[in-house]
Amino acid sequence: MSIDDIKFKKVIPTNSQIDELYGLLLDRKYSISHKKASSKSEHSDFVSQHPYVAWYLVYKNTSLIGSVYVQFDNSIGINLTEVCESDVVTVINYIKNNHKPLLPIKSVRSSEFFVNVASENTNYIQILKNLGKEEVARSFVI
Repeated sequence: MSIDDIKFKKVIPTNSQIDELYGLLLDRKYSISHKKASSKSEHSDFVSQHPYVAWYLVYKNTSLIGSVYVQFDNSIGINLTEVCESDVVTVINYIKNNHKPLLPIKSVRSSEFFVNVASENTNYIQILKNLGKEEVARSFVI
């Protein structure tokens, strides 16, 4: 599959984008930041605040397959409905080719992009390891 099969559409946000993002949220198998999905109204308010450096909807051919965002700590949130290695590579390359990490701040922000992965998402973890990505941390809720 060529990179031309994957398209990125910047989140503005429009009402249709809010709906698409909400559908992705409801279908998400793994989550780090919350235990249950927000209400549609809460979600709409969140998306309208556009809390990220950059945020994109990801399409394969014409089908929505996920979203990706860059946060102010240089983390990249990759949320794909089906995680496959070629799509992960395309998403990572797109972000790295179109964005630079924000300058580091000691004890606050790394100088490099990084990805957080839910512990249960073993397929995604294995893909990142197969790609030679270095595991640098594990987080625990206390």
